[in-house]
Amino acid sequence: RYIYKLIHNRRIGAYLNEQQKTALKYVSELATIISAGCITRNILAQKMGSKISGALIGRITSSLRKMYQQKRKEVKEHNESIENGSKTQRVSQNQIRKYILKGESDNPKLAELYKSSPQIKELLSVCQNFRDMINGNTYDKDIRKWIEKAKATRNMALTNFAYGIEKDWEAVQAAIDIPFSNGLLEGTVNKIKALKRQMYNRAGSKLLRAKILYSQ
Repeated sequence: RYIYKLIHNRRIGAYLNEQQKTALKYVSELATIISAGCITRNILAQKMGSKISGALIGRITSSLRKMYQQKRKEVKEHNESIENGSKTQRVSQNQIRKYILKGESDNPKLAELYKSSPQIKELLSVCQNFRDMINGNTYDKDIRKWIEKAKATRNMALTNFAYGIEKDWEAVQAAIDIPFSNGLLEGTVNKIKALKRQMYNRAGSKLLRAKILYSQ
């Protein structure tokens, strides 16, 4: 009974050393700083000033900092796994363009999508049909039929492209049927326009002619 009274009449401070008392005194302030995002010992020591030593702060927050580093490592590994996973599943625009233009692809994900998705298969098929028509590799060269197929896909980009062709479908049809092209002429005209702009459109015909001949 005497020992019981002796122990229970004393406060908890009687059983703590000086460092433990200091830690208990400033633990709430430390917790506030840590909750604001400061976790390293040096920054905590700067925030606390001369109230508590850096060594004691290191001892108090040792377990917490180890846990923080472990969790940070887990988050980093998780983000890297997501990034690596997305890289393996991504299909780039260049790969899609290559598949449309050449009919081949080295991306297994694109081949999988082509087989598993009827919508993607239809879109790529319509694009490849247009490529074959322009290159003269198909017997069906009616651009109006292709326009209706493109509209039926309900793909906004392809539908808008089809509507644009429909506005001048006769010229597009002629480009498909006739082996001649004015591409070389258009390219030369654009080159002359660029030369005129370089001289701020102030050159006379003689100077412009000399400039064109010199640039060849």
